[in-house]
Amino acid sequence: MDKAERLMRKVVDACTDCDCCRYIMDTSCLFFPEIYKLWDREKETGEEITPSELRHLADLCNYCALCPCPDIRDDIINAKTLFIDRDGLAPYIRTLEDVERVGKLCGAIPRLSNFFLQNKRTGRLIKKAVGINPKRKLPVFPKENFPSWAKRMALHEKAPLENKRKVAYFAGCTARYLFPNVPKAAIDVLKRNRVAVYYPEQNCCGMPSMLEGDRKLTLTFAERTVSYLAEVVADGYDVVCSCPTCGYMLKNVLREGAYYSKAYQNLVGGDERHIIIPETVKAEDTSGGSVKEKSLRTLDKSIYGKILKDDGYFSSIDPLKRIRVAENIYDLGEYLLDMHRNGELDTLLGPVPGKTVYYPPCHLREQGIGMPYPELLALIPEISMDNFQSTFYCCGIAGIMGFKKDFHKASIQMGSRLTAKIKRLAPDFLTTDCLSCRLQFNQMTAYTVHHPIEIISKSYNNGLA
Repeated sequence: MDKAERLMRKVVDACTDCDCCRYIMDTSCLFFPEIYKLWDREKETGEEITPSELRHLADLCNYCALCPCPDIRDDIINAKTLFIDRDGLAPYIRTLEDVERVGKLCGAIPRLSNFFLQNKRTGRLIKKAVGINPKRKLPVFPKENFPSWAKRMALHEKAPLENKRKVAYFAGCTARYLFPNVPKAAIDVLKRNRVAVYYPEQNCCGMPSMLEGDRKLTLTFAERTVSYLAEVVADGYDVVCSCPTCGYMLKNVLREGAYYSKAYQNLVGGDERHIIIPETVKAEDTSGGSVKEKSLRTLDKSIYGKILKDDGYFSSIDPLKRIRVAENIYDLGEYLLDMHRNGELDTLLGPVPGKTVYYPPCHLREQGIGMPYPELLALIPEISMDNFQSTFYCCGIAGIMGFKKDFHKASIQMGSRLTAKIKRLAPDFLTTDCLSCRLQFNQMTAYTVHHPIEIISKSYNNGLA
């Protein structure tokens, strides 16, 4: 076996030795049912897991972060990358993985793009050419994408320094090119609350290409993004993101290992004997409640030095810039809820009648910020809401994986448990902050789907009526 297969074999041995995910991952994950099926076959019959089965196993992971072991996810992504480095990437995957490029090309001529994509005959041919399942609905491109609108609104100009709150807004590719009403609503709500908004230069966060094992494209995207955002943070901006996947990528994934880097250790006083790392602790605030505060912890380098290293996927990118971005980026719901708790949020909200179901995305959960939007939506008159408290419901889209010809059936199967429960709840409309989930709901249900920020913006406008 080559290095890629050996790494996947290491994953198999680690997961099956632990065995804790055998049953908890049997409904919303393709990876773990397959790994245990292969393992059980090997133990019962002696038939070893083959290199091709290990490759297929790696392809089943969509990095949803539902499993409890970050090291396992990272090993799977690294194995995918090794497979692609050795075997190459299929041309149709290179098309699908670059969501930004697809958005720019189709968005440049939206009427023509929509004509060909939505036409049964030409749409079928296009799907076949780029490896999309024929049953997958294709999104409609808007007349004007968000970057064009933002430029017309002069959002590319930096805000005055005297503003109390000012944010650099990171929209995400799907919002920029498919659902521009989402970032427009975000801008509306922020400005309604006297927050100065700047739309800096930006590109894809890199998550789609990372999931396909395309290290070169991922690092190109990630390095540009970190460079752009580190600059605006240095200028005093908070970075606010309305896409939970982009937020997870920028807040969690990109900074992995950065605190162990030589640059950071030199900054905080680490030496030949000690590694100094930040940790979050709970402290009492003036009202007697608890707040999160950061402190520094010193570890013995002779014990931890061999494992605490900045040698991961993104170690080639400046670690101090990665930390600067990660520590100053906020989910949009998180940011607005913080404003509300500080008495800064305008609560003159108008009614939005109807019943909704709010679905919290996988990558929101991993940010460790709870579910800010249900608390914000509860401020709106005449809206009623059901929330999914369980983390073991998945929509099944898995980013671009849900569009692939060979993954579509599994994608629908994964999401069927969730959509069945939604139908039992019988809402008037659905709400989720993940636009990939929105595409899946559009595929599998007849409900109108909104980002929570669109509902909040509508409520503000209804309040003025």
